[in-house]
Amino acid sequence: MNLPNSNDGPSRTKFSAVTKGSTVFHAVRRLILLGEIQSDQPLVEQHLGREFNCSQGTVREALMRLQEEGLVERRGYRGTIIAQTGIAEAIQMARIRLDLEVEGIRHAALSFDDTELDEIRGMLNNMEKVMVLGDQYAVSEIDRLIHLTIFRSSGLMALEPILKRCTLHMHRFTFGSEETRDRRISPIESHQPILDALASHDPERAAEAMRTHIAEVIELWAPPLKSALGQSATNH
Repeated sequence: MNLPNSNDGPSRTKFSAVTKGSTVFHAVRRLILLGEIQSDQPLVEQHLGREFNCSQGTVREALMRLQEEGLVERRGYRGTIIAQTGIAEAIQMARIRLDLEVEGIRHAALSFDDTELDEIRGMLNNMEKVMVLGDQYAVSEIDRLIHLTIFRSSGLMALEPILKRCTLHMHRFTFGSEETRDRRISPIESHQPILDALASHDPERAAEAMRTHIAEVIELWAPPLKSALGQSATNH
């Protein structure tokens, strides 16, 4: 397993147990989301513990967090493997995400204020910076945060965990796609229609801006998913 260099950033000896657990969690999560680890490659607790100079308990905690997100499967004595997100699941998650975000932004548009808009603009500026650095994992993290921040203003909080799962796994088809990994699109430019619609407090304009944005992202970053969605719609 080609793990990111665990010596990056603060010295290992300065990590608390919690920080070490987060380090393992994000290192493995990065590999999964960006498609840089084979699906049949086992995640061995002893190996990860040596790599990050931490206990198996710390590694186990990180793997349990990944399991809660549906990214790994823990199979007892048989070990931990990467969970697969098939195209059929991706189609359903794309539809669910679209329905949730379009409805959510309708509600959010009614009350979204200048402070919230400035918060989103700040996230987009950070997203631009990490994109220039080529850190696709950071780009994906900020992108999901932007969409969840908008959704939280809808007041539909019971649905947030569903949206979080859908956006996370869809990013395996977008940010983790080898065919489109080198493509670049300005986050500020691509999200501007959404910001303009929120600023106008027009629910239907906001809904259309979000619908168009998600469709364009899938078309640009996940052509196979776009094709599968079209085929599925034709069959129904």
